Amino acid sequence: MKRYAASLLALVAAACTPGSDRVPVAAAGDLAVYDACAPAAAAPDVGSLYFTVVNGGNEPDTLLGVASPAGTAMLHDVITEGELTSMVHVPTVEIAPHGTLALAPGSYHVMLSNLGEPLRLGDTVSVTLTFARAGQVRFVAPVLTYTGVVELLERRPEP
Repeated sequence: MKRYAASLLALVAAACTPGSDRVPVAAAGDLAVYDACAPAAAAPDVGSLYFTVVNGGNEPDTLLGVASPAGTAMLHDVITEGELTSMVHVPTVEIAPHGTLALAPGSYHVMLSNLGEPLRLGDTVSVTLTFARAGQVRFVAPVLTYTGVVELLERRPEP
């Protein structure tokens, strides 16, 4: 993880504000990735990662895996049954044609464990997503405060 310049943080925030032209952090084939971010970790060895994948094509694509040199990366979902809420590992997720996969707190997200270093404000996390059709997509996600993550994700357009 590297320290992240404040000017780049401002650029990421500006790119995701309503009325601005959204700039993907990565793209491959028919897919574009937006709104990548990770909250500074509350625990030293675990963290989470959020982003949005937009499929602009006429065929579905499937997210097959997530990897990061920061630690072990696994796709999870949050399931609520009655009064019990739990996280479950999800091996794959399909993104429909012209569909959106939005990873956010309380929903799909990437769980980072066995972190070599805690995620600190201003760091970045390198990520590689593997898709069935588009192949590998690489990007870097800034580490923000939890409030900053929530604000960024609340500003993303509806799918």
